[in-house]
Amino acid sequence: MKRIALTTLLLASGLAEAAAYDWNYPAPVKSPGANDNGKVVLFDVSHGGTEGNADWVVDGAFSDFADALVAAGYTVEEYRGVDKNGDGIIQFVDDYTNPTTANSNANETVITYSGISHGDVLVLAESNRPFTQNELQALEDFVADGKGIFFIGDHYNADRNLNSWDSTEVFNGYNRSTLLQFNVGGSYGDLRNPGSATAGWLPEQFGIRFRFNAIDWHSGASGIVPAADVEGLTDGVGPVLMAGGATLAVTDPSRAKGLVYFSPNDNPSDWTHAVDSGRYFGGTAEGPYVAIAKSGPGKAAFIGDSSPIEDNSPKYKRQDNGNTKSTYPGWTDAGNAAQLSLNLVDWLATPESYTHFNSSAHPAGTATPNPMASEELDDPDNGQPWSTPSSGYNPWDPSTFDYGAYGAPTGPQNGSGGSSSGGGSGNSLTVSEALSLPVGTAVTVQGEITQGINGVYALEIQDPANGSFLYVKLESEYRSAFSPQNNPSVIGETLEVSGSRDNYMSEPSIESVSHMELVTAAGGSSSGSSGGGSCGSSQAVSVDTVYASNQGTTVTVIGEVVGGINGPYALELGDLNSNTTVYVKLESDQRAQFSPVNNPSIVGKTLEVVGVRDLYMSYPSVESVSALTEISNCP
Repeated sequence: MKRIALTTLLLASGLAEAAAYDWNYPAPVKSPGANDNGKVVLFDVSHGGTEGNADWVVDGAFSDFADALVAAGYTVEEYRGVDKNGDGIIQFVDDYTNPTTANSNANETVITYSGISHGDVLVLAESNRPFTQNELQALEDFVADGKGIFFIGDHYNADRNLNSWDSTEVFNGYNRSTLLQFNVGGSYGDLRNPGSATAGWLPEQFGIRFRFNAIDWHSGASGIVPAADVEGLTDGVGPVLMAGGATLAVTDPSRAKGLVYFSPNDNPSDWTHAVDSGRYFGGTAEGPYVAIAKSGPGKAAFIGDSSPIEDNSPKYKRQDNGNTKSTYPGWTDAGNAAQLSLNLVDWLATPESYTHFNSSAHPAGTATPNPMASEELDDPDNGQPWSTPSSGYNPWDPSTFDYGAYGAPTGPQNGSGGSSSGGGSGNSLTVSEALSLPVGTAVTVQGEITQGINGVYALEIQDPANGSFLYVKLESEYRSAFSPQNNPSVIGETLEVSGSRDNYMSEPSIESVSHMELVTAAGGSSSGSSGGGSCGSSQAVSVDTVYASNQGTTVTVIGEVVGGINGPYALELGDLNSNTTVYVKLESDQRAQFSPVNNPSIVGKTLEVVGVRDLYMSYPSVESVSALTEISNCP
């Protein structure tokens, strides 16, 4: 297995490695300064939030959210569970599928009332493991104490860790499937789909449930309920984007009410990978996208997608394959939920004596017309995970988690959970170390790109220390950015590549590549394309032409980089012969190389951009960028 082979290699090569699990401790805490409001927000990772591409931790892809809370006076902590054995770390022990450890009280990644009682707000983001009955009682006790829970969900089948559970199911308190295997028994009880909108933990406690739909609407749900009807929470709130998300269904309007809906002017589409129709009714009948609830003294808030809240600064590696995560830059993107999220936390953290929405001061919500569509009565995948787990990976067994993943026994060599001083993932080997491995070993290697091999089909990387080399066979998707023939500027750059140790053209090589990135001493990366070429392709047009074209038109445009826009998320492209400019919204894998914030040397360079004419921050733009190429010899 890849994980065993890599760990064995690290030990054999003498690389420093922290003791099991210690590399990721202690859990992070962010504290305010003089403006401390005395309140604590806990971000839970005891039941997920770090699987697959998810990285919802306070120093990862929720760092922007956490920093904004700290600026508002909150102390922000990462909640991991309870250290039952006093060893200073908190480990998951399978009490769900393993009959030996079920009900053994050995699992430390649990929610207890004593563990969370010092908090004022608990954020549950994309929890991907179900709660026991005792944990649900702890959450009820937390709310009964006048505190608040923020449930951040995602689209149905966002089964991040491939264990047959997603956050809509975990929060509702039952799996979508009716199969007997989900009558777990013991501490979990019967978790099969009850087939009723009012049954299940969430509707029984808060009068609301997450739907099992999956919807896209990047322009943002624009049906914003007036602030006076929703506790003032929509003040300053505009349309909220949904990049593959779910809505909710209000089953008891005296306890729950919607804040944000799809309006008649919205035109959401079903998510590309939806397991069913994706959308059930459309409009307000689809149910609210954002909602709140009052449950006795306490409160809850709900949103059906993490995308408008997260940022693109993931901390950990994927637990199933060790790859770098890709998260959405929602906190600063158009359609963000930044102001809304801060409003919600302020409301959740403020105890109030009323217990229901049933007065003129606290008006009731609106019941969702059909709160459980016929499509939601069973699982089209028959209780199967989102995709088949890779060989050697078991979502219930942390010892199989890949190097650098949250919950994995081992992490980056510097013991910090971040990149090593040389950049990249922190788990890479030198070329010399990789050369000693047998064919078939899975590896991550760093080396300096020296030349192209066999045209565009491969490249050579060398160990700077001794000149030993490996060939890297390039898959088709990597040839534009990484082949020295297509992109001469990569020569001399340091490449991190993950793949299988092999032989190419009778020389030692890395093949079956799963990940490639250029890394720098600061840990930066680049996966765009650049370099070479005369003044662009024959179909390229000027910025002036693009500026005047219709929205929705696919364009290829040439222009000069004027500067950065909205931090690292966009750039301004100027016409080569006039003062006309357009904004270019950068995809996440383009920001290291093409954002002037990350790479100031790109200012003044000429780029060819392929994308769709749109509006970004209300200004003419090119978005959905499929290609970015730095070119030369332009007038």
